[in-house]
Amino acid sequence: MKTLVPTYALYGEHGQGLVPESLHCESIPQRSSLYGWEIKLHRHDLFVQILYIRSGEVRIQFDDRRLEARGPCALFVPALHAHGFRFSEDIDGAVITIVTQQMEKLLAPHADLLAHFQAPALAVFESDEHGRRSFSLAVELLLAEYADTQHWRLPLLESMLATVLALLARKIATQASQAPGRRTPRAAAHLHRFRTLLNRHFREQRDIAHYAGRLGITATQLNRICREELGLSALGVINGRLLAEARRDLAYSSLSVKEIALTLGFSDPGYFSRFFAKHAGMSPSGFRILVRNQLDRQRA
Repeated sequence: MKTLVPTYALYGEHGQGLVPESLHCESIPQRSSLYGWEIKLHRHDLFVQILYIRSGEVRIQFDDRRLEARGPCALFVPALHAHGFRFSEDIDGAVITIVTQQMEKLLAPHADLLAHFQAPALAVFESDEHGRRSFSLAVELLLAEYADTQHWRLPLLESMLATVLALLARKIATQASQAPGRRTPRAAAHLHRFRTLLNRHFREQRDIAHYAGRLGITATQLNRICREELGLSALGVINGRLLAEARRDLAYSSLSVKEIALTLGFSDPGYFSRFFAKHAGMSPSGFRILVRNQLDRQRA
């Protein structure tokens, strides 16, 4: 029997509104100390998170994967992925929570950069690494601006967040390219072209063989590339793109569930509802009600 992974806004907060201004920052000890330094397995429907660990140790669970790391390092947690952490009591760091739509809006002009945020990631920095200094400085500037109340705070936060995301994507890409048996220039090119084609044609409900044929490789090769680079099957990437668009339409449009199903290439609204429930853990209508209630509380 499959274990139900709880869904939270911020960990431990049931029914809370969306984070202010699509962004929330806090220290890791601030929340984890309340739970005995352990954040049990859970997921977020609407948010992605970046954890920056300056020092201390963390045991990580990403879906079925278990990892250990010591600061300085950074973790990226996409929406809908189960995750949990066990921190050492001397942990020092911060967690940045971002509404998924805001991150995608910031990175929309850079599809190749956004591709690095489709799966959970651990980025480990060497203490004397130039990339660590740049990333650390960007995070500290973001945290300082978040805590401030001066003029033009929101545009500065947006700019600083984009910098943090770009530097983290650079580190994730560099780390992947240096890992033994991992990313080759050809594999990276195939993945980029696949993501580009998918963004153009996901509403047409094309199968894996179609995309593999357009890339000049076999479906087996495409699956292998996706699993090695993103930790997902090619079908998982395709379904994830459909699900992301469905979530945006349900949250931010006035289209009916039937209309959303049709715009996403589902001729049967019932099949769309089953697809959404399978991957999101709730019905489209239930998801829409949840999001609208959160938005109403945020505006209140």
